[in-house]
Amino acid sequence: MVIFGATEMARILIVDDDAASAQTLVRVLRECGKREIRVVASAAGALRAAVEFRPAVIFLDIELPDMGGYELAMLLHQHPQLQHMRLIALTGEGGHPAREQARASGFERYIVKPISDAAVREVLER
Repeated sequence: MVIFGATEMARILIVDDDAASAQTLVRVLRECGKREIRVVASAAGALRAAVEFRPAVIFLDIELPDMGGYELAMLLHQHPQLQHMRLIALTGEGGHPAREQARASGFERYIVKPISDAAVREVLER
């Protein structure tokens, strides 16, 4: 499955309170030709930005200062205007239980930090 078609400029929202990690992701996405990118650092900001910006994909850090990423993922998926967006988890934990919890919360994919160019490119190609 391809997230972005050749003619589609999908909007991407990055939710991460780690500025360096977010900027790495922005850089990789721009290198892949993605231009409509927004970055927020909190769950509250993510909820507002998701409704306003209507992203096709949200890269969501699991560890946010104001709400857990799993809980935020469920809230986003329950919102009637956000039913078709795709969630990609960003986390420092790569273990099996964390991956299963991410799937159960509605995440399609899981990227372990530090973010690698190859991992992001793989997500974009699927």
